[in-house]
Amino acid sequence: MLTVSREPPTTLNNVRMPLECLATVVRGGLRQEFGLGASCKTEQVFVERDVWMEPNADMCAVAGAGQFLIIKRWDRVDKGVMLHPPSLGVQPERQCVDPAAAFETQSLAVRRCTAHPLATIASVIETLNSDRPVVARTTCAIADGQVILEYPVKTVNYSERHHYYQVDTGPVLFFGEPTGKNLIEHFHLAYVAHLGGDWAEFLVSQPTPLAGLPVAVHHYSGVHRVGAQNSLWAVAD
Repeated sequence: MLTVSREPPTTLNNVRMPLECLATVVRGGLRQEFGLGASCKTEQVFVERDVWMEPNADMCAVAGAGQFLIIKRWDRVDKGVMLHPPSLGVQPERQCVDPAAAFETQSLAVRRCTAHPLATIASVIETLNSDRPVVARTTCAIADGQVILEYPVKTVNYSERHHYYQVDTGPVLFFGEPTGKNLIEHFHLAYVAHLGGDWAEFLVSQPTPLAGLPVAVHHYSGVHRVGAQNSLWAVAD
């Protein structure tokens, strides 16, 4: 009840979100996992009509390590949608909550499977020419540690003639400037591009002013190039 803008018609509602990206933060001797859930739209549940909230927002969540971050993006920044009840104030666009206080239960369930590293450009191109799922791993240094991203490669460019591939996929998690005191609040929505190698470029969602207008929208407009180690993996049959 800490995260809704209308009174729910039920007292229990379960939500299952597949993972778009798994981020493992290794720092200070600790290893903590955070998962980015697939996006949806803000809605009422178990109703016969008027399912979609008005105004509507894109919504996704990041969960892990006893922390939970809800990201909502309306048609403009600072939309001013109120929580329910309104005495709770304006609904944050990035709302970090204690999952134990906000939900009856919450968990990050990671099911791993066997995958084989694609160590050569020939093996990458051969696999990309097939219908086998491919995942990527991108490791970036942070202060006193590192962040390891694992994510499906949903979009990728490649050429057997010129012997290259370029990942261009998302959404993933970018570990940037925090918007609060919790570790999870370092994470921002982003797309990632790389050619394998030792760098990655992230295109990060951020408030973006519209030229000539006193309004900003949430848009993928922040470019961050970082040193990184990247690899592709073919998921086993």
